[in-house]
Amino acid sequence: MQKQYPGLDLLCASLNGIHMTPSQAWKASQSGMLSGEHDVCLRVARGGYHGLSIELKAGKNKATARQLWYGDRLTEEGWLVGYCWHWTAAADLIMAYLSGRMTRI
Repeated sequence: MQKQYPGLDLLCASLNGIHMTPSQAWKASQSGMLSGEHDVCLRVARGGYHGLSIELKAGKNKATARQLWYGDRLTEEGWLVGYCWHWTAAADLIMAYLSGRMTRI
């Protein structure tokens, strides 16, 4: 897939949302993990955006206030932000972004 979608090699995931002990959570925050950070990050500029950030949700879950704040801040900084309720929607968004089909007006 990396040959078809250059930049995919910079796709990374956050540990937010994973159950941690208090000690692990403290170490993660001390290492720079931010509250509300989205699940998937693609630090590749395309279509006038600086990068892509995706928050994955399941079922009837909604984005938290902190996740919405984080998304708003990234949008202010020129990032494309998506909230997806299924992995296929996230995959489609990533492919559209890397293909240049998501353009900033």
